[in-house]
Amino acid sequence: MGKLKIIFHTNGLLYVVFITITFLLVGAEAFAITEHVSLDTAFWWALSTASTVGYDAIFGKTIPPHSIVGKFVTLVMMLLGIGIVGMLTSSITSYLMRKTNGANTLHTHDDIELVLRKLDDLEKNKDLADQNKQMQAEIQSLKKGRDEKEVQKFKDWLEKRKEK
Repeated sequence: MGKLKIIFHTNGLLYVVFITITFLLVGAEAFAITEHVSLDTAFWWALSTASTVGYDAIFGKTIPPHSIVGKFVTLVMMLLGIGIVGMLTSSITSYLMRKTNGANTLHTHDDIELVLRKLDDLEKNKDLADQNKQMQAEIQSLKKGRDEKEVQKFKDWLEKRKEK
């Protein structure tokens, strides 16, 4: 799929662009009728208002709306201009982030594998530490038993010597 097609299908941007263009055409027609300017002048005014959120000086004069309909069209034109710029920026950012995140997916998978291997090693080390503690306890008990036997042997030896 082409890059522009992907961008336009992100976040419903295609629908917003379609609605904006439709309203630019309808708004320019309404502005031309209510403010008594030519259609090409009204369309230029609609484009400049939507793209810069302000009034454009056409042929050296500013065309502010005087009627309620003209003011309403101007308000909607400004909001659509702000919205379309924000949505376009958002869609392009989403597209670029998706490409970046796709490239990082392999690294993330490798990182997860590394962490899992380290956790397995830690579990093995914990098992070894537990076995070490058990062996130390057994050695201590054997030493204690051996020491008692040695002491008893020594006492028996002393007793035998005293008897002689």
